[in-house]
Amino acid sequence: MRRFFIDPKSIVGADAVLTGSEARHICTVLRLTPGTTITLFDGSGSYYETLLTKVSAARVEARIVSITPYIDAISGKHPALHLGMGLLKGKKMDLIIQKITELGLASLLPFRSEYCAAPDGAADRFGRWQKIALEACKQCNRPKPPDLLAVKDFKELLFLSGKEEHNLKLIFWEEEGHKGLRQALSPLPEIQSALVLIGPEGGFSAAEVADAVAAGYEPVSLGHRILRAETAAIAAVSIIQHELGNLA
Repeated sequence: MRRFFIDPKSIVGADAVLTGSEARHICTVLRLTPGTTITLFDGSGSYYETLLTKVSAARVEARIVSITPYIDAISGKHPALHLGMGLLKGKKMDLIIQKITELGLASLLPFRSEYCAAPDGAADRFGRWQKIALEACKQCNRPKPPDLLAVKDFKELLFLSGKEEHNLKLIFWEEEGHKGLRQALSPLPEIQSALVLIGPEGGFSAAEVADAVAAGYEPVSLGHRILRAETAAIAAVSIIQHELGNLA
C-alpha cells in the first residue's frame, strides 16, 4: 500500500485533499488514477485508507474509507526512547534523523556542547529535518514522526531533562573504562522512558560528563572501537531499542 503525508487541515470529514509535492508524485511519477486505494497519515498517529476520486498534478482528492489508530512506543505501549545528540557537521544529522525515525525513537534533542564543530544555523535546517523525518515515516510505515526539539546548550539540556521522568539515563563516553552498555542494561530495570546522550565529533569533555553524572546520568561505553558519532548513535539506539522490546 502506497503511503503519503497529508496536512491535518486538508482532511474535512471524509474528504482528503493533497497538493504540492505529494500530488505531483501521485499524478506524474506514480500515475495513479481515480479508484486507486492509498494510505494517508497526518503525523498524529493514525492511518487513513482512502480511495482516489480526482487526480491532477496540482490537486488530488480522496475519499476516506477507514481510519486505523496506531499504537507503539510513542503512544505508551512500550518504553519510549529519546536521543540527545550533539550537533554534527554536514549532512550527518540528516542521516541520524532518518535512522532514528526508522528505529522508532520518540524524540531527538539536539544540543551544542564544548567540542561541537558544527557551524551555527541549525534553525535553518529544522524544516529540512522535519521533511526527512516525514519521508522516513512513509518508508518505514510509521504514522507519527519523532518529536524534533529545538537546539539547546548542553547544560540547559541536563537541567530540562531533570524535570522529565526518565528512569534510564545514559551518557556515552569513549573514555569510560569500567562499564559498557551490556552491563548498564543487565539486568534491565522496568523502563517507562529512557534518554541517552551522544556527543558530537569531538565527544564530551570530562567536565560535561561530570555534570551529566550529577544530573543522574550513568556513563557507558560502546567498547574499544572508535566509532564516528553518527555510527555510535545508530548502534546505541538500535541495541537499546532491541533490549526495550521496541523492535519485536
